[in-house]
Amino acid sequence: MSSDLQKAMDGLPTNVTLSFASMKRREGIADDDWETPPEKVVVVLAFSEKGFGFGEVAITQTSEGVFVDTECMNLERVKRYFSALLDKAILDTDSDPVRHALYNRVKGRSCGPRCKVCNPGADQKAT
Repeated sequence: MSSDLQKAMDGLPTNVTLSFASMKRREGIADDDWETPPEKVVVVLAFSEKGFGFGEVAITQTSEGVFVDTECMNLERVKRYFSALLDKAILDTDSDPVRHALYNRVKGRSCGPRCKVCNPGADQKAT
C-alpha cells in the first residue's frame, strides 16, 4: 500500500465495539468469588473500517495463556482497534461533569464529598 493511501486510511473513522464476553468459572467456585481466576474468559471485539471492511478479534484467556484470533491481521492493526475502543471510553477519572455522572450511573457508584467533579469547591486535602 502506498504511503499516501496509508495516510488517508489512517484518518478514516473506525467503529469498534465489544460484541461478546463470557467467563467459565472453575468447578466448585462460587459466583461471588472474584479472587479465584476463572477457568476461561473470552472477549470479542467487533470492528468496521472504511477501506478495510469489518471483522472480529477474539481474545481467550486460560491458565495456559492468552490467545488472540486476529483473522490474519497483523498485531499493529489489532492494537489500533483496541486503542480506538479505549479512546472513546468514559473513565472513572473523567473530569467532564456529564461524562462523570454517566460513568457513575452506569457503574452504580457515587462519589464522596471530596470529588472535585461532583463538588467543584471540594477540598482534596487528607484529614
